[in-house]
Amino acid sequence: GGSSSSGSGSIRCAATSSGSAVHAFIACNEYRQETVILERSARACGFAFRALGVGGPWRGVGTKLVSYDRALKELVGTEIHPSDPVLLLDAWDTVLLGPAEEFRAKLEELGALGRGGLVVGAGDRINAPDYQLAPRMERHFPDICTPWRYPNSGCLAGTASALRDFLHCLVHSAEAGGFSEEDDDQRRLQEFILAVPDYPFQLDETCGLFQCMGEPERGWDFEPAPSTSRGASPSAGAAPLPRIRNWTTGERPIVAHGCGGHGRWFLADIYRELRLLERLGVGPEDLAGIAYAGLVPPGEEVTWEHWVDQPPWDFPFQVFNAMRAMELAKECGVH
Repeated sequence: GGSSSSGSGSIRCAATSSGSAVHAFIACNEYRQETVILERSARACGFAFRALGVGGPWRGVGTKLVSYDRALKELVGTEIHPSDPVLLLDAWDTVLLGPAEEFRAKLEELGALGRGGLVVGAGDRINAPDYQLAPRMERHFPDICTPWRYPNSGCLAGTASALRDFLHCLVHSAEAGGFSEEDDDQRRLQEFILAVPDYPFQLDETCGLFQCMGEPERGWDFEPAPSTSRGASPSAGAAPLPRIRNWTTGERPIVAHGCGGHGRWFLADIYRELRLLERLGVGPEDLAGIAYAGLVPPGEEVTWEHWVDQPPWDFPFQVFNAMRAMELAKECGVH
């Protein structure tokens, strides 16, 4: 059993000006309305899109890593060139806003398209699920000066060969202990990074690629779509999508990631403020009969009445800060 490399819908090959295809992968056993929008955004932005494991067994969030590992081993060197840029994205809470050509250029600027096998991961504001690992993670990434200094496994980027090798290590390496599909994928990523500190992995600390939105307040502007005359459109015949711009770094992320309850709130705002369903041509018929994963169906306004089965707004950040401080005090011998 397990998920396979089969996707939903046809696979369209997207070529950048360099001639290489640019790919976006997700792994899930079922689509949600957010997944439909993600797939539409990927194709509009010029990415070749693959959904792994749809309709297959799902033993836990670790199944995502196993699905990626299996598919990359099957596809890299056969259907996908080892040097092609690749995105691995969570299926139920991400949307692509930037074109494939820009993604490729940003990876190249980070040095992630060379032969070094560099993998770039999303940076998060808190170190979930294990808050007490925060001080160790900060020491592992000592030069990060932004708030986004903890790894989030929901968004990973690199060449196809780099991600194939990285996913093999995440799933099969014994250096961070054993791994099963029932295990938490984000904890696995963090424990592996700490166990293998020399692995070529870095965080997208400026949010140039990924904006994780598990934030206490909105930290980005909404920007209207530029005129097609101001630059190349994401794909032939498609107008550029509107974007968000990070207030702290000035970056315009390629991906918005609505991680956690707070992220789902802000993702709902992005769908509405950027009018993404209208821009992408997603109508009610495209979403009919499909459940949604967010606080409200995509396109609807989220209000406090939808904040149910969630902690008080500031609570996760308060607990994280307290547990981080306790861990630092423990390390210093303060009791």
